[in-house]
Amino acid sequence: MLKLDSVRVSYGAIEAVKGVSLDVKAGEVVAIIGANGAGKTTLLKGIAGLEPLESGRVTINGVDCSALPAHKRLGVGVALSPEGRGVFPDQTVGENLLLGGYALRKDPARVDKLMAREFERFPRLAERRHQLAGTLSGGEQQMLAMSRALMSEPRLLLLDEPSLGLAPLIIADIFRSIRALRDAGLTILLVEQMANQALSVADRAYVLETGRVTLEGTGQQLLKDPAVRAAYLGAH
Repeated sequence: MLKLDSVRVSYGAIEAVKGVSLDVKAGEVVAIIGANGAGKTTLLKGIAGLEPLESGRVTINGVDCSALPAHKRLGVGVALSPEGRGVFPDQTVGENLLLGGYALRKDPARVDKLMAREFERFPRLAERRHQLAGTLSGGEQQMLAMSRALMSEPRLLLLDEPSLGLAPLIIADIFRSIRALRDAGLTILLVEQMANQALSVADRAYVLETGRVTLEGTGQQLLKDPAVRAAYLGAH
């Protein structure tokens, strides 16, 4: 579903992603863990087309997307739920979801069906359908960001820090939703600082340090790895 070959992304003279190669198979949840500043968000932006590649190749669902703009990558089947949620604060919950389904606007019946599905997934959003997104709680905004991404019916969902700044009970809800999406067959690339949660839900995972992949394995292997436990799980 996703293959990266020696991907490099730079901000001016600063190389944030330094030759990353990885793959995500259809139906997998693959996690990327790492410290702040490791390049995780930049890597997702490079995959989504929001940051240009310095070099390397991004292949999504068999299509070389390395030079495609972001809106064209959406058509290939990739959607991003960004770090910090990025909801449209002056639009209602329903309007945010309609914007998520914009590429399908010529099929309003399909958009309505998808919106009903998202309201079933997150009943709290249904209750707040006419409420401005900027007035939602952090957890509700995260649900909205995920649902908005899912409105385009992606084959590959990029999830960037879905637990950031949320209370433990809300985090548990978000990860239950991730498991349900995985069980429904969606392919997910998950960037997450809560390594324990991420590795528990992931089929496979990569450790990113200063823009480079330094370790990879199954989620369970990395959960048990002493170096990972010491660096990211608070274990000694």
